[in-house]
Amino acid sequence: MVDVRPFVERFAFKVDNRLDIAIDRLISPGRSSGAHAHLYCKLRARRGVVFAPLTGMPVTDRRTFLAILAAAGAMEAIGVHAASSGPATIMLIRHGEDGGDVNYHLSPEGAKRAQALAQLFGPRLPKPDIIIATRASKASDRPMETVEPLAKALHLPIDNRFKDDDYVTLAHDLLTDERYSGKVVLVCWHHGKMPKLARALGVNDAPKWPNSQFDHVWVIDYSKKGRARMDDLPQRLLPGDR
Repeated sequence: MVDVRPFVERFAFKVDNRLDIAIDRLISPGRSSGAHAHLYCKLRARRGVVFAPLTGMPVTDRRTFLAILAAAGAMEAIGVHAASSGPATIMLIRHGEDGGDVNYHLSPEGAKRAQALAQLFGPRLPKPDIIIATRASKASDRPMETVEPLAKALHLPIDNRFKDDDYVTLAHDLLTDERYSGKVVLVCWHHGKMPKLARALGVNDAPKWPNSQFDHVWVIDYSKKGRARMDDLPQRLLPGDR
């Protein structure tokens, strides 16, 4: 990362998110310490960065201009880095079969699915660096039970800080916390909140998760300029999986 403090300490910048940059005051070695530069910008679509003085504007000396240009470029590079940070992939799964909504634990079929997940994540889908499951409630610990065998096989802890209704907070943390930058994250959640969680993660067209479906994975990829792209994939782990 470029250290722009030497430039920032010398000049006060007013930077816009657009492209054309011009200097509005003369800065030279003879100026007082109060001299400063404002960088004003005008949109020029698809033409890259264009530097042009505004009408009647004095021109700064070459050395100072290059220093300002270097600082502006470094700031832009930092901005691009910040925009591109975030997880590489987030995978969403529903907990295993429950045998009915009143069940606190997985059904025998759900327990089989939990044991089989190690055949899916790593061999066929990306191996997670981080595993997150909904915090247990009075009604269910099924998400934790679903990922416990996989977490044990991968020697990973399970983050269960978030309640089922905390999907917005979870999504914000996943997209902004540097701990998740470049990571593959597996999230096991309740299906009722899954579309809202996906939308909070940037998926615009997340469908409803069917009530009877336990055998799919939503894989959200951020490799294209940080934009979310989701694929709905079958697990194909147990007999009868679609």
